[in-house]
Amino acid sequence: MQTPDNFDAVLQSLSDEELLDHLSQSETPELLQAEVRRRLQVRANQELRVQQHAEISRMVEHLEQSRVEWQAVREFFRETLLEFTSRADDPDQEAH
Repeated sequence: MQTPDNFDAVLQSLSDEELLDHLSQSETPELLQAEVRRRLQVRANQELRVQQHAEISRMVEHLEQSRVEWQAVREFFRETLLEFTSRADDPDQEAH
């Protein structure tokens, strides 16, 4: 029989089909079941990482589309300030 460390390396080198075949033929399936659980966890982590990267990409795209046009903001405030200062200078103009 192989040592546990060597056996772990052998298990990790098996394809999924080979691992399931060994699992079905084994009298002590604990190590094989642990390897199946490990692979499922690795795949779940990989899928989660792919989903997270996709969400980050969507966020970056959204942020790029929602940039503030500071020139337009400055122009708006400049026009607003000019309007209010001209009203303050002209007491005959009606207030809105």
